[in-house]
Amino acid sequence: MVSLLKSEPPLTAAVNALENRIAALTVRDDARLELAADFCGLFLMTDKQAALPYASAYKQDEQEIKRLLVEAGMETSGNFNEPADHLAIYLELLSHLHFSLGEGTVPARRIDSLRQKTLTALRQWLPEFVARCHQYDSFGFYAALSQLLLVLVEGDHQNR
Repeated sequence: MVSLLKSEPPLTAAVNALENRIAALTVRDDARLELAADFCGLFLMTDKQAALPYASAYKQDEQEIKRLLVEAGMETSGNFNEPADHLAIYLELLSHLHFSLGEGTVPARRIDSLRQKTLTALRQWLPEFVARCHQYDSFGFYAALSQLLLVLVEGDHQNR
């Protein structure tokens, strides 16, 4: 999978950066524990020195994702203990839309329109989220991972 991603020129630098951070994990004492601590500090603390994974943390309309989910015939589960504008919801919606193309139950034009709306909404705050990951992730694993995500989202948006 990684070699496939690296073969795409726009992704090469981001994949290399992530591979470097993964390689550095092998020499990091208590790598799992350290990554867990990095995760908590970066994504679960206050926004003063963190990169919160919510659109609303970046002055975006937290209702936008709810509208997109309704348009896709989806909703968040009551068991999901995060706000609906969590990064994972955007990514799940994009995944759902991708797989919906193969089902043929919804016109491809409608799916593509909704995919573009979702990508546009995500692109409004993802760059700032990634910048904060770079700013506050001293080890750099989550910064590299978020950078790869941004490059993938930008590429997906450009390849309409």
